[in-house]
Amino acid sequence: MERSGCSRCEEEKKEAAGEPAGCQELFSRQISYALRGVAILMVMASHYGEWYAASIGIPALSQFLMGLGRYGVDIFFLMSGYAMAKNAVVPNATVKEAAERKPGCAFWAKRLRGTYVPYLILAGIIEICAGGAVTPARVVRYLLAQDYWFIFNIMVFYLAFFAAFQARRFRIVSLTLFTAAFSAILCKMGRQDFWYVSNLAFPLGGACGLYEKRLSVWLKGKWIRVAAAVTLLCIILVPAAMRERALLLQTGGRGRLQLAANALFSLWIVLFPWPARLSCPVGRLAGGLLRFFGKNSLYLYLLHPFLYYQIAGRVSLGAAGSFIAAFGSAVLGAWLFSRLWKAVSAKGNAVRKKGERR
Repeated sequence: MERSGCSRCEEEKKEAAGEPAGCQELFSRQISYALRGVAILMVMASHYGEWYAASIGIPALSQFLMGLGRYGVDIFFLMSGYAMAKNAVVPNATVKEAAERKPGCAFWAKRLRGTYVPYLILAGIIEICAGGAVTPARVVRYLLAQDYWFIFNIMVFYLAFFAAFQARRFRIVSLTLFTAAFSAILCKMGRQDFWYVSNLAFPLGGACGLYEKRLSVWLKGKWIRVAAAVTLLCIILVPAAMRERALLLQTGGRGRLQLAANALFSLWIVLFPWPARLSCPVGRLAGGLLRFFGKNSLYLYLLHPFLYYQIAGRVSLGAAGSFIAAFGSAVLGAWLFSRLWKAVSAKGNAVRKKGERR
């Protein structure tokens, strides 16, 4: 259908204001949840592959499964950075308006309620069930999420994002420099490489969210070439990094390919043309399942190791039976907690709104 003169004028005004017309977002809410679902399944497969390595009986498959987790974390950090950048600016804002918008304290408090508070509740329940001694050092370790490194890292990134976005310029540069410095400190402290190899995906996601429209314009006409080049590099580098990691698990030391492989994989996720919905019924069902896992990914991450050790240590079901029981209980526990958390959150929102009216 031919556009009217008015619509052409509107698009010309948007382009003049620094807002390219007709640009679609890289990751819709549905795609984001589906990718988070893929990510948590990759993380869980990595852990289950490690726990059941002997029973699998295929060393190459075990090594592949054990290497999936860090690339799942890439997706989590990428989606988190992207979503935060998108939520920090006014919807449909021009580039100039986006640069002038500063997230307030409510923005940061929302992230605390969505990530840190559920962590405190679930990790607290796990601590009580585990029956560990309550000491000041243990309490500090629990509050700082030292046994759940992903929670610790993501909360640090949230703080860094909030601080970086108080400025009008060089937001992503500041966030990237902080992330690189933070990762270098973790490496210097002797942390295992999974603490830092995926970290750069977070500022990459932030850059994609903030400059999404400019990226769409830049890629126009050259997307196929860029995507093909990144895909080829991923095909070469990611398996090499996995082989290197499998060797390092036996010999010790630090790898040289991990950071590059994880950064390339994150870039590939950005460039891949993710479909919002597949047309066939199987595709819609798979998308719905992935979104379910994505919406409950935080709770699955927190619950599945504890439930695995409880089942494996208390019940003799064999490798296959233990896996089914551990996975099923994690999914059920995450679903039940999500229902409870939604009810509590809805009640809290209603109380806050009632208080604001008064």
